[in-house]
Amino acid sequence: MSSNLNRPKVKISIILAIVTCVVILVLTSGYFKNMVLVDNFHQNIKQSSVNLKELVYQKGTFSLSKKVPLKETKAHSIVNNKAIIKSKQIGYISNVYDKNGKRYLSFDDVNFLIGNDAIEAAKNDGNALYEDGKYYVYDDYYIFNNNKTIKNYVIASTAALNVLGFLINPLNNDISNQPTTYSTFKRVTNSMNEHMLCYIYTQNDIVVKIEGQYTP
Repeated sequence: MSSNLNRPKVKISIILAIVTCVVILVLTSGYFKNMVLVDNFHQNIKQSSVNLKELVYQKGTFSLSKKVPLKETKAHSIVNNKAIIKSKQIGYISNVYDKNGKRYLSFDDVNFLIGNDAIEAAKNDGNALYEDGKYYVYDDYYIFNNNKTIKNYVIASTAALNVLGFLINPLNNDISNQPTTYSTFKRVTNSMNEHMLCYIYTQNDIVVKIEGQYTP
């Protein structure tokens, strides 16, 4: 009789034990899962911090948390702050010469106008021609120079040098620009008695390209 009464108690104990084990397993699983999430979160934070340091460094601002040699910092800043200033000018090249291992040219910039702009400028200067009720200029172009200042420019060793074809070879009538060597460019220019009309292209005041301008 007493044996039968104890059976429900045994069953209840077994059920409670099973429930307790399940709860422990669930809690343990959740704990390890949370630990993995926390660990991943910390790794993401570290990676983001590294990326942020690299980004700040690339922008030219150096984080105190990342040690950068002073020499590297200075060089990086100079490169980033140096702007390239380009220009295109037309004028007369009066001299080409070498000095201290560099190539130079002497340049006097002018105003070169064609069409109506040339006529209006010539009229303002009192140099326009008048015939049959119209103003005009010879050969439809006009050159004037209000500031006769000679400036010397360094010619880059890699500069593209172009000269009108007939100046290189007087036996032909080529009025187009032809690429040439520095020695030929120097010879032709210095033989023109300061009347070598050219466009010069510069970057930070260094000549990187030259083209001749034809005038009849």
